[in-house]
Amino acid sequence: MPRQKEYDVDIVLEKAMHIFWKNGYKTTSVRMLEKEMEINQFSIYASFKDKRNLFIESLGLYKEYVRIHRFENLLKEDAGFKNIEEFFLDLSNNFNPGKSSKGCLIVNTACEIGEQDELIAKEVSDYFSFIKEMFKRILIRSRENGEISRNADVEKYSNYLLGIMQSLSLGGKVLQEKQLKDFISMALICIK
Repeated sequence: MPRQKEYDVDIVLEKAMHIFWKNGYKTTSVRMLEKEMEINQFSIYASFKDKRNLFIESLGLYKEYVRIHRFENLLKEDAGFKNIEEFFLDLSNNFNPGKSSKGCLIVNTACEIGEQDELIAKEVSDYFSFIKEMFKRILIRSRENGEISRNADVEKYSNYLLGIMQSLSLGGKVLQEKQLKDFISMALICIK
């Protein structure tokens, strides 16, 4: 008879996501995971197979986390350019001086792992594609509504906004609030 789990898989996965987000994949040891997840190594392997698979599942959970907590207004059917401006300003407010910033788990992963692991690289690429397409839909709507130039190349601008978001994730770890706000305002002027 299989042993019943004495923990909630969703809860321990969320704990794992936060420890990977804080420390990165390579720096996070199984011992650290055991301590933070409050389960033993056997349970980690029984539920998630191995550290790599746990990390990949953590990336999936992170994607859902940001859809709910970061992209909610951008995913609305009527989202426009104003929502993009608000999104970036809100993002910069999360990077206040003195406040420890973990950045973005996916951007951190892209920097740490890059193309070294094909499956992890695909997770990163899929996430960036999702964001680019989200921005593209909003820019098309913004162009149709006259919020941005009718000649705006939404393909190029959606790639540009993706780059801005990635830059903010990294810059937010070291730049001061004014620098971040200046960066955002200058970036958004380029689109209008």
